[in-house]
Amino acid sequence: MVHLTETVLKSKQRLFILPAGYPVGLEMDKAISEFATDTNTQIQVLEEVYKRFGGAFLLPIWDRMIEAEAFGTPLQVEAEMPIGASAAMIGSQRDVEAMIIPRPGHKRTTVTLAIPRLLKERLPDPKPFVLGIMNGPLAVARQMIGEEHWGEILNQKPEVLDALLDKIMRFLPDYLHAFYFNDADGVVVSEPLEETLTADQRERFSLRHVKRLIGEVQSEQFGIILHNPLADEAQLTQLQTSDAAGYWFGSRVNLDSVVKQFAEDTLVIGNLAVEGLTTASVEAVFEETQRLMNAMRDVPNYVLAPEDDLPPHTPLANLDALVRAVNQFNASL
Repeated sequence: MVHLTETVLKSKQRLFILPAGYPVGLEMDKAISEFATDTNTQIQVLEEVYKRFGGAFLLPIWDRMIEAEAFGTPLQVEAEMPIGASAAMIGSQRDVEAMIIPRPGHKRTTVTLAIPRLLKERLPDPKPFVLGIMNGPLAVARQMIGEEHWGEILNQKPEVLDALLDKIMRFLPDYLHAFYFNDADGVVVSEPLEETLTADQRERFSLRHVKRLIGEVQSEQFGIILHNPLADEAQLTQLQTSDAAGYWFGSRVNLDSVVKQFAEDTLVIGNLAVEGLTTASVEAVFEETQRLMNAMRDVPNYVLAPEDDLPPHTPLANLDALVRAVNQFNASL
């Protein structure tokens, strides 16, 4: 059994994951353009996240552009917004053929890979699980293609997408291995697969590659969590063919009604709506967190989390309410 899973199952408390780097960083008057590009600044932000909220898990800044940038996608960098692409990189087979395969440690992957080791050196005992985070193969491809041409490539030029994914997969396994060698306890692979994709497209363009990543890298000491905030319940059986140690879902999935579809030694993570955490009152966040915790009371493999990373201007008072609700629930166990 993967160590992450074993620890969750043995815990007498219900655990949570809170990807709060963006809002905490802004509260500290750190520009996103600074802590997304500088290792020491990001470490400071993550230490503050852990100091404020605690918990058994700690995640680096959730960066959607790390891998696409390593391949050469130009960036748009702003002080208070997550980094995005300033232009598309791939529009044709010729563009794919011209791509150069990066190595782990290229460009800002240096920042992401250094985080787990440095956090473990600096955090006091007992230390949380420090996870890496990376984008899945189809998520990387979409960033490189850009939204304007995404539908055309996906539906009319699938051979271009296949060729692009083959090149991406010459980098991602090495990148995933590098997290292990830098002391991460596991990695969240974020691969949002919207319901407009057919089952065949999900398999062809995503899951066969994700299965390879997991098969090559996951071990008893290193767990892979597959994050798909766009999944609906019709996708669940297909997603489980990846054999990930855990699955992280969004609010489209009613976890308390589907959790029995998962093996007891598989983590099920989620699925508080980000919209509620960003716009609802403190009282509403507390009540919804308690509702979900009570619904999953008898599910030892459940880990509470927002459905996705938290936007920069998420009210920290709402996150305090979430943690307070978890602590109050745990006190009742």
